[in-house]
Amino acid sequence: MKSIMKTERVYGGIQVVEVEPPVLKADEVLVEIHHASICGSDIHAYQFAPTHHYIQTPVIMGHEAAGRVAEIGSAVTNFDKGDRVVIEAILYCGKCENCLQGKTHLCDDFQVRGMVKDGVFTELVAVSTKYLHKIPSSLSYERACLAEPLAVASHAVLDQSRVRAGDVVLVTGPGPIGLLVAQMVKAVGAEPIVVGIESDEQVRLPVARELGCKTINVSLQSIPEVLKAWHGKETVSHVIECSGAASVFQACLAVTAKGGSITLVGLFSKMVEGDLTSAIRKEISIFSSCAYDWMNMERAIKLLAQNKMKTEGLVSYYKPEEAINAFEDAIAKKVSKPVFVFKQ
Repeated sequence: MKSIMKTERVYGGIQVVEVEPPVLKADEVLVEIHHASICGSDIHAYQFAPTHHYIQTPVIMGHEAAGRVAEIGSAVTNFDKGDRVVIEAILYCGKCENCLQGKTHLCDDFQVRGMVKDGVFTELVAVSTKYLHKIPSSLSYERACLAEPLAVASHAVLDQSRVRAGDVVLVTGPGPIGLLVAQMVKAVGAEPIVVGIESDEQVRLPVARELGCKTINVSLQSIPEVLKAWHGKETVSHVIECSGAASVFQACLAVTAKGGSITLVGLFSKMVEGDLTSAIRKEISIFSSCAYDWMNMERAIKLLAQNKMKTEGLVSYYKPEEAINAFEDAIAKKVSKPVFVFKQ
């Protein structure tokens, strides 16, 4: 079967290869992958960035996918052949304290699918049923493969931030997660302002504006000055940081109002410096958000099925054979989110 595999621990180092189908265990189902999307962490792995030096090779990449159950193991009773599903990214032990509290995304022994163990950029994948979520027939595979990143946005906004209806919220970083976070902010009745740089004017900031968000290009504009012109003050109640750019953190501190909050979502590839004394004096609450839990994925599926989230402008489609182009286009910001089509 055709698979996109990371074969070398270097920048790039991927190949499209033919591998044998997986052997099914009793508690697993075989999922036929239809659509699978590239995550920011997949890009870090492709680049062999410092944040992802833990990746092991050779490994089939990817952890965002939607597909159909093609075969069920002998002990499986809660799924049938033909069920339409999405797959969770994090492999968890189910036994540690965090798992027992339902915080499987914080498992003491968690692994991300496609980094150490084989992922979903392939035609068939064997998956334990505990990692599967059924999707309704009304939700296309094209949209369903974004349930996983939308679950990340759900956790960030609904669980790990203090955003409430009526708030003005700065979303730094207009990548796929940032754009989904902005939509989630709108869904709770708050106003997102999406911040990017000049290179984001190629695709990402225009997409943000198509989604009905105000935008600031910090290469040309001053955040405080724009906020002052729009809202009469130079600060916002909350910031959700999705860029992972180390230099952004101090700017987040500067524009967060007294008593406000910052939620960190993007992974930083460099050490971060910031004036934490100002954070203390302004009593800014700093939160972080990692991945998602079961309910976040269920919420994401429902939001997509109810057409509460727009996805059309976020994605661009590629054949698996175009894997290198897909990654390089994402890095160059020519596209917002590449999606591999394994089966129509």
